[in-house]
Amino acid sequence: MKQNWLKAILPHVAAIGIFLLLAFVYCAPVLEGKVVNQSDMKNVKGMAKEAKDYYEATGERPLWTNSMFSGMPSYVIFTGPGANKIAYMNRVVTLNTPDPVNMLFLAMISMYLLLCILDFKYWIRVMGAIAFAFCSYNVILIDVGHVTKMYDIALMPAVLAGIVLTYRGRLLTGAALTALATAMLVYNNHLQIIYYTLIMVFCLAVCAFIHFFREKQLPQFFKASALLAVAGILAVLTSMDSLMILREYTDYTMRGSKSELTLDKDDVNQKKSTGLDIDYAYDWSYGKAESGTLLIPGYVGNSSGQKLKVSSNFGQQMISLGAAEPQVEQFLSQQKLPLYYGAQSKGTSGPVYVGAIICFLFVLSLLLVKSWHKWWLIAITVIGFILAWGKNMAFINDPLFYYLPLYNKFRAPAQALVLPSLTFVVLACWGLQEIANGKHTTKELLKKLKESALITGACILGFILISYFFVGFKSASDEGMLQYFAQMMGGEENGKLLIRALEKDRASLLLTDAFRSVFFILVAAGAIWAFLLNKMKWQVSAIIITAAVTIDLWQVDKNYLGSDSFVDDMSYMQDLQPSAADLQIKQDPDPYYRVFNLTTSPFDDASPSYFHKNIGGYSPAKLWVYQDLISHQIAKNNMHVLNMLNTKYFIVPDQKTGQPVAQRNPDAYGNAWFVRDIVWAPDANTEMKTLDALNTRDSAVIDKRFEKQLGSFRPGADSTAAIKLTKYGLNKLEYTSRNSQEGFGVFSEIYYPAGWNAFIDGKPADIIRTNYALRGLKIPAGEHKIEMKFEPQTYFTGLRIAGISSSILLLLVVLLFGLGVFSANKGIQRARRKRRKKIMYGSQRPG
Repeated sequence: MKQNWLKAILPHVAAIGIFLLLAFVYCAPVLEGKVVNQSDMKNVKGMAKEAKDYYEATGERPLWTNSMFSGMPSYVIFTGPGANKIAYMNRVVTLNTPDPVNMLFLAMISMYLLLCILDFKYWIRVMGAIAFAFCSYNVILIDVGHVTKMYDIALMPAVLAGIVLTYRGRLLTGAALTALATAMLVYNNHLQIIYYTLIMVFCLAVCAFIHFFREKQLPQFFKASALLAVAGILAVLTSMDSLMILREYTDYTMRGSKSELTLDKDDVNQKKSTGLDIDYAYDWSYGKAESGTLLIPGYVGNSSGQKLKVSSNFGQQMISLGAAEPQVEQFLSQQKLPLYYGAQSKGTSGPVYVGAIICFLFVLSLLLVKSWHKWWLIAITVIGFILAWGKNMAFINDPLFYYLPLYNKFRAPAQALVLPSLTFVVLACWGLQEIANGKHTTKELLKKLKESALITGACILGFILISYFFVGFKSASDEGMLQYFAQMMGGEENGKLLIRALEKDRASLLLTDAFRSVFFILVAAGAIWAFLLNKMKWQVSAIIITAAVTIDLWQVDKNYLGSDSFVDDMSYMQDLQPSAADLQIKQDPDPYYRVFNLTTSPFDDASPSYFHKNIGGYSPAKLWVYQDLISHQIAKNNMHVLNMLNTKYFIVPDQKTGQPVAQRNPDAYGNAWFVRDIVWAPDANTEMKTLDALNTRDSAVIDKRFEKQLGSFRPGADSTAAIKLTKYGLNKLEYTSRNSQEGFGVFSEIYYPAGWNAFIDGKPADIIRTNYALRGLKIPAGEHKIEMKFEPQTYFTGLRIAGISSSILLLLVVLLFGLGVFSANKGIQRARRKRRKKIMYGSQRPG
């Protein structure tokens, strides 16, 4: 019994060893202590710095941060440790390996699990696992720092594995796996990938229903589905500490589309969309023809910033225009050029390439596979492409955007290619399984092999012809580059010559990568052909195909996540080193003022937040009131608005040196002040327009909806009236006020009604939205203590639910796995006893 157990487990241990080896070899610099130089993670460091420092200093969960956009909830940034016990499972299932080894390993082990449950042969499982993990899109995500997205992509196959196992009758084990994988998926919390996973689950469930209906086994379907529903609900409950508060927060953000302004918006979009603006959401829509990158990595030019060699057409053209070769070599080593000429107007970091061999085997599977599983995989593939095309297939995607629940909360449609990236691999493995399982005649398999090779080859030829005769090799970035090249090389004609050279490099890349894809397809087809003609054993053929898939993807991936992507800690933090201007500002003893850094893209860069309480920042989920303030006031440099935001310092480039210098703004209003007049606005549009010319130091504009809370009150302020901040904290602010008259105080704090409460001398007071985005209070005459506390009850309720449900889930998973293994062993023992009886008595039994 022990020997059989070891024999069964050893291949899986070997697979884990292979995956660990590949992940560590690919990410070898981590063994030297290096990390990936991820731009987005630097933004995360800037965003989270104040919140993390606060937690370390006080031990209190930071629920608000003032380091970005003049203040916002820190739910999407950092809130300290949550109550969800699933948090530990990331480290457990990845064997506590370092970033980014853990992400690649998780993707491989997750796909391997799915392929095991689908009963594929050993080397097919290994090949599929490697192909899924090393899809170029995944390594690009790792390179730029989209960590939560990569974790959730890696977990998608594990979720499907649990569902398939449950529908196969392994109810306890399948439900346990589904619950655990789904809980991890939701914990890592990339909502768009979770949404795509739900689409996959829906397709699988529909096809399962049809299959069980045809087999007259609907009770089994409903029993399994009910168990899966319970597993899914429990999995979601484990992350209620984040989900509940994010749901509340979204209603006040760009993602919830709750802006009240209609000054610049299309009325139709304003009425129909309850999420993002459709034009904003459609950024990074994949081109229909651009989908050829799954087969040819260099189709449409790889990335928007790529280094060329001196031997390139561009390099040689520079030399022919009189540039010295050493100068050209130095220029090309430092300058990344836009080879990309696809449909994504804002450019791209690289293509979605699943592998030429995977595409070839995918076509083969369409010709061979008969299983009902084929149809949900095809449905997911089609849906993935349609969603990824975004505005390039508007007649389908526009109705989906406006009417499909929650879909308008997401942007960058190209992300939907994670669906075909998964299904291509599974179907490719299925096609190879059909070759190996002996269910087809050799003649039939040779015919299908030939057909799939011809179809794939025709696709490659078709993509080449489309580029040469329809799409061309011009890029949307060429016009801007022409001006740069003309200035660099002394004239527009020379600039045009360099643009044409760049077009030739794009065409050359297409042909090179097309022939490269043909080569790898021939390697795989040759290995299969040799196996079918008994010239090669199956294991050898499978290993050759696995090695070819690995080499193919590895070579492409290294263009995006190579050894130069890794840096030591000192280099990694280089971009987060304070400038002389930062150091000068940090000498100010005032604990709470704001800084507006104009030397960067202020609303797309969170690095200033690493040092200061920032007017700008980076977040795709800004509060709508603040986004409106940016668009209509801050972008117009309205100093009355910047002063009311307590912008005490501006960082600007020095006119001589270009280096950042600090300029103090003596007119900043401070943390709070009394006003002498209130201007009532009938609606939000009027409120915003009033800010155009309002002296916000003496007057405040308020929407009439708050008039009931203030009544006929007229604010007053004597010459010594003042409000002073006495204690600063992220979740609590304390002030003292002094005024001989009943007054109205404006606080330089962003209005957010879902959690902020005000107290005057311990008694609750109404917070009034003032100047469109700030907080205001009616304050009695005399001296008073004012407190503002951030107490979002939704968050604390979610913490309790998450803590209890995650503990229950982990206990149930252990219990269900144990019961499942016990039941499986009993089944095996019963089967063995039956076989022994047949052997002993079968020939003596009467017919």
